[in-house]
Amino acid sequence: MTEAIDPAPFDLLQWLPEVACADFHQMARRRGYAPGELIYSQGDQGGEMFRVVEGSVRLSVTRTDGRELLYLLFEPGDCFGVSTLIDGEPLPQTAEAGRDLELQIVTKAAFDELRQRHRTFDDALIRLATRHMRLLSGLFADASLQDMSARVASRILSVARSFGRPGDDGIELSIALSQTELAAMVGGARQTVNKVIMQFRRDGLLSIRNGRLVIHSTRALKSLASGR
Repeated sequence: MTEAIDPAPFDLLQWLPEVACADFHQMARRRGYAPGELIYSQGDQGGEMFRVVEGSVRLSVTRTDGRELLYLLFEPGDCFGVSTLIDGEPLPQTAEAGRDLELQIVTKAAFDELRQRHRTFDDALIRLATRHMRLLSGLFADASLQDMSARVASRILSVARSFGRPGDDGIELSIALSQTELAAMVGGARQTVNKVIMQFRRDGLLSIRNGRLVIHSTRALKSLASGR
């Protein structure tokens, strides 16, 4: 029996009525990006919000010493780049295309008009901000309190919620997640993450097919992620 994972996208439109969604689509323009192409850099003064139509987006933060933390991969439907339109502060992360990407882009003027037209748009922004806050709180707790095995299990499950596809023998990721990327996600060395992945494979929790992870037991990974 295949184990399913419920997706939890950061999609602003899921909280909007049809008329507000229609206005959003009408005001948004579309733009394509090649894999690895930069959308914006950490510290930029942004003037747009984004919604993923196709592909994936890689969000990361770079420290002054050059170390990078990859903390999120966005899937179709997810919205990002909103904070700077609300508080006027620089963008707190770097966003780049993870693979062939198409975005809906809403300018600051259109964003403000949507807020004026629809009270529900502000409600949706609050829900989106709350969901992001919960995510970041969880990542901080993971990094502070969990051992490496728990952190790796937690981040694999997080990616699977967005990019997992049920199959006959488990949940297969629809994207290739390298050990270098996974190490950037958990704040560890690639060699350490490699040892954890090898142990998960020996225990029958994971396998690798065509360069992509296949999760054979989400239950066991959840148990590891929770420290049980």
